[in-house]
Amino acid sequence: MEASVKRLKEMQRTFSRYKGVMIALNLGSQEPQPGDDGKVSDEGLQNMNQSWVEACILLEQWEERLRGALMRCKEFHKTLQSLLLWLASAESRRLAVDVRDPSVGPTALQEHNNALMGLEKELQVKQQQVNSLQEISTQLLLEGGAAGGAGRQDGGEAQEKLHVIGNKLQLLLSQVASDQEVIKKRLEQEKDTAAMGQPAGNRNTERRDPSPPRSFFQRVLRAAFPLHLLLLLLLTLACLVPAWEEDSSCLLSNNFARSLYPMLRYTQGPPPT
Repeated sequence: MEASVKRLKEMQRTFSRYKGVMIALNLGSQEPQPGDDGKVSDEGLQNMNQSWVEACILLEQWEERLRGALMRCKEFHKTLQSLLLWLASAESRRLAVDVRDPSVGPTALQEHNNALMGLEKELQVKQQQVNSLQEISTQLLLEGGAAGGAGRQDGGEAQEKLHVIGNKLQLLLSQVASDQEVIKKRLEQEKDTAAMGQPAGNRNTERRDPSPPRSFFQRVLRAAFPLHLLLLLLLTLACLVPAWEEDSSCLLSNNFARSLYPMLRYTQGPPPT
C-alpha cells in the first residue's frame, strides 16, 4: 500500500508539470494561425486535450481505488487501534515512578531512568510508523476525501485517530525527555550531598585503611617510652654511686698508711722492746 501511494504521488506531480504545458498550448492555439496549418494544429490540440482528459480520469480512478483499498484494509484499522493501546501502556510505564517525589531514592531513580531510555527508543520507532501512516492518510483521505457518505465518515474517523496518535506520541516524547532531565539533576544533587556530608576524618580513615590499625598496648608503650628511658638512667646511676664511694675510701686509707711508713722505719736495727 505504501509503495502504491508513493507511485501515485509521483504520477500526480508529473501530471502537475504537464498541466502547465497543456494550458500554455491551449492559450497559444487561440491566436490566429495563417493557412491550413492552423486547422491541423487545432485538430492535433483537440486530440492532445482528449488524451489528457482520459489520462486524468485514469489517475483519479487509480487514486479512488487506493482510497477504497485503504478503508477496507483491516490491517490499517488494526494498526491504528494497536497504536492507541500501546500509547496508553507507554503512559503507564512513564508514570510508574514519580521522578519529582523526594522520597524516591537514587537507586529507584536510576532504574526508572534506564526504563525511560528504553521507552524513548520505542517511541522513536513508533514515530516512524506513524509518519508513514500520516503520509498515506494525507494523500488518500485528507486531500481527495473518501467517496460516498459511509466512506467519508470512515476516512474522517481514521484521520482523527491518526491525529490523536501523532499528538500523543509527540507529547510522550517530550515528557520522557523532561523526566530524564529531572532524574539527571536529582542524581547529581544526591551525589553532591553525599560528598559534602562525608566528614574529613572519614575520608582520611578511608585513605589509611590499607595500613593495619595499631593496638592499644602498642600506643601505650610508645607514649611511655621516654619515661622508661629516664627511669633506666636513674637506676644505672643509683647502682654506680656505692661502688664509687667504696673505691674512694680505700684509696684514702692506703694513702694514710703510706704516710706512716717513714715514721715506723728504723735505721739502726730493730726497735727497742
